[in-house]
Amino acid sequence: MKQLTKIGLITLIFMFSCSSDDDTPNGLPSDEDYVLGGTGPAGGIIFYLDAEGHGYEMAETIGTAKWQDITNLGQATNIPNLGTIIGTGEANTETIVTTLGNGNYAAKLCADFEQNEYDDWFLPSKDELIAMYNFFDTCGCVSMNPINNYWSSSQGSNAGMAWNTDFMVNVHTTQLNNWTFQIQKDQELFVKPIRKF
Repeated sequence: MKQLTKIGLITLIFMFSCSSDDDTPNGLPSDEDYVLGGTGPAGGIIFYLDAEGHGYEMAETIGTAKWQDITNLGQATNIPNLGTIIGTGEANTETIVTTLGNGNYAAKLCADFEQNEYDDWFLPSKDELIAMYNFFDTCGCVSMNPINNYWSSSQGSNAGMAWNTDFMVNVHTTQLNNWTFQIQKDQELFVKPIRKF
């Protein structure tokens, strides 16, 4: 009987020593710790969560840039097949940077961005940017700073256009196409990196 009790005690000690408050292999908080408006694993603000507790966090605004570093629309590069839906921003950014190379433009600024040792940031797609707008509209917890127009990684209907969202517009009194719309790639708009977790 004493031997069984000893074995049981050793088993319990082993179980507790192997458990941790961190449920993920890299020591990040477990999925259930993530909440909208809370802090993501890289220190950004969480603005979108799926049913499994995974989602997107955004960093601070990192300045303004053109979608493509050009002086006129005649120089614009057509980059077909860039997605608009949630989940396409990362691939869009990789495609844009591979196509355009070095330069001072929105997607490259996001791809080069690092925060808290995380370097997997990207320029949001059209719908990821809309999700960010909807988050600010409904949560009442933080506000976009500065409140202005932000680039998405989604190309518009032709080589010279790309999608952006105007965070100054009241979504309740304005039609969608008047606050998320296409604009010329040579315009200087604000840039906000996001990442998936």
